[in-house]
Amino acid sequence: MDPPHGFPRKRKHVPDDVQDIELAVVDDCQQVPNIPRYSSKRPRLRRPDHPTRLIKKGHSPARPPPIDRLGNDIEDHGIVSKAAPGPLTGSLLHLRRPPIITIDSSAALDLPVPIDAAMARVPSTYPYVSRNTLKELDLDVILRSPQLRHDLMFDNGLQFRPTCGRRKRQLSEAYWSALIRETESGCTCFSVGKHGIPLTTPACVCNEIPTPPLQPIIGYSPVLQVMTFRMPSRIRPLLSEFLEVLLLVIQPLQSVSGMYVNPDSFKTQMEEHSTQANYIRSIIDPALIEQEIRHNNFDLSSLLCAIGSLLKGHCAPMRDNAVEEMVRAAETCKPGGRGTKADGVNALRTCLDILELMKLDIANHQLQSLRLSLSRSSAVYELQNFREKFTTCPSTRQWLKSSLASLSSCTSPIPHPLLPENIDFHNIGHNRQIYLSTLRGVTDLVFYSPEATGRFKSPVQVADYPETFYLDSARLRSLSKELADIVLSYMLILLFRQLLHSSAWENMPSRHPTVDDATLLKMKNELLVINSARLGHAILYASPHSAEGSKCADFKENVVLHIAKRAQEFRRPILDGSPSFASAVLSSFNSPATTPPASPTSEEEASFSYSSSPSSPSSPIPLSLYNLSSPPDTRIVNVARRWVLENIHIASPLCSVIYDRLHEVVFAGVVALAYPGRQYTTGQLFSSAIESYGPLRQGGQLNTIPLSAGMEPLADEIRTLTDKIARIVIMHLNVYLPIYELNGFLGA
Repeated sequence: MDPPHGFPRKRKHVPDDVQDIELAVVDDCQQVPNIPRYSSKRPRLRRPDHPTRLIKKGHSPARPPPIDRLGNDIEDHGIVSKAAPGPLTGSLLHLRRPPIITIDSSAALDLPVPIDAAMARVPSTYPYVSRNTLKELDLDVILRSPQLRHDLMFDNGLQFRPTCGRRKRQLSEAYWSALIRETESGCTCFSVGKHGIPLTTPACVCNEIPTPPLQPIIGYSPVLQVMTFRMPSRIRPLLSEFLEVLLLVIQPLQSVSGMYVNPDSFKTQMEEHSTQANYIRSIIDPALIEQEIRHNNFDLSSLLCAIGSLLKGHCAPMRDNAVEEMVRAAETCKPGGRGTKADGVNALRTCLDILELMKLDIANHQLQSLRLSLSRSSAVYELQNFREKFTTCPSTRQWLKSSLASLSSCTSPIPHPLLPENIDFHNIGHNRQIYLSTLRGVTDLVFYSPEATGRFKSPVQVADYPETFYLDSARLRSLSKELADIVLSYMLILLFRQLLHSSAWENMPSRHPTVDDATLLKMKNELLVINSARLGHAILYASPHSAEGSKCADFKENVVLHIAKRAQEFRRPILDGSPSFASAVLSSFNSPATTPPASPTSEEEASFSYSSSPSSPSSPIPLSLYNLSSPPDTRIVNVARRWVLENIHIASPLCSVIYDRLHEVVFAGVVALAYPGRQYTTGQLFSSAIESYGPLRQGGQLNTIPLSAGMEPLADEIRTLTDKIARIVIMHLNVYLPIYELNGFLGA
């Protein structure tokens, strides 16, 4: 009976545990999407399919079944044998199979692996060669990339190359393996174990979810602790991306402003492209092809043959063989052929790789065509981009002030080969002082890297590279590593000299050593062979307990043994008892230098590689003449080990002295190459090296650097380092010198 009007309805007493269940249902319903919200006092709740049974006081709950069951009594339990009752082997009902629980945002299960971490291992739904990955090769993207335009100034042969890192190969292989499994069985499942390791054979849930969903569905088996992802189909996205990439690659080339393109010719190309695009869309219908693949009626050979004939009209001649191989692989997959579905997927993968290479060829052609135009406008573009990126530059002011103060404190003039009276820093104009301070500051950034401040006394105390070097920071780090290799070679050559004149030879029969430049050059190149991994920076700066500590320790031991052996052979060649061995040792030391191996460039330094001066051919000692059974003397080895332990680290006094000597030599070489930086008549910066990659000094003068005593074997390395620093300085001043010369820049 309804209560009278105006009186509230009485509430029936409900136990506490029932209230908790209802509240849980309310909370769960509030997180389910597409649930209507009502503003009335009694919101309508979405009851679950199986309503929760209220447990009254005094009643015990029903006993759970002894085994887990799926479904209800009216579902099909599988095929029943006619001979005997019970399920037949291979029945559709597996009573002991753990249930699959679908996880949504409202579930709170204790998963062994976070969902985000598990999803990161799932193969992508889209191929790794797509419109988004090739978008960075578009001309407008290239023109808007400050780093790319800046790198083009240093590397005349800068080109795009396909990335083939280990991580990318793994992701690509996982994607194509998942696609092959889908084309063969229709399964898109992916399972992850309790430790987050992908399972080779996934726990398939295709029977529970027959059709691939539009969004991933996550299932979890609490008994097996396996997470299974039912992923969307990869066939349709692959076909769609394949169509768009093909249309992108065959489109006509565009220019910066249409200056070098004939309008009539470009119009003809656009009409031809429109015809080809309509033809491609007519033969590539992703929806139709997906249906044909699922019904085993798709003929891949005819499609790829038509695409191959089209690509031959657009690709470079060097890609013709790859296109023909792709077509031959696709012909094996024709109806009735010996090719499998996996072969068809691999043929389509090859076609995508060819399209990526064609896009790279197009981008490289455009880059080389516009190189001169980009070099002439790079300064204005880079300065504009810098002003948009940085509003203040405190590190740059501090860096330039310290360089100016360092040169002002010097009383001796700066040497210059073109100026007989050298350069008196105190008697030149303010702008020339700013120019020379920049040369000194860039040299200091290479010798005293901001990342290594605190390990030695640095004249430039900055926490990071100046803001104006945000495009050159990686290049400066690379030069610092090259400098560390030069310092290490210099110190090891000093060790060789020290061993030749060591007092340990007093009690041993030996001859008086006479060392010439050829002997030291030979030793230097042999040390470069041992140091092929370029461990100079790691040996000088790394901690002994770091990851590279064991590698550096092995290198030091190898160097010690080699130098001790060489010193012993040079001091005591007649002890071997073979005159031919003695003459071979002496001739090997006096022979031209061994050509050191090319230094391996890492992924960070690949864009900044430079060619160094080739060395003379070598004439090493024949292996048969070495007395391999006689190791170096223990006393000499111990002397070398103590010397290496005391001196070869960045905090040693000897290392500090070597850094200072090299700094003085390299700075003098940079000044000789880059000063004066302006023409006396027009006042413009020298731009011949910027536009034509010619010699830094106009007129092609040779780079003669006055070397200190003992640096003669390292002349080529020092000259190469000096040239790189001078080129960075010229490019840098071509952009930022107007900012440095502003009144009040250093005083602000």
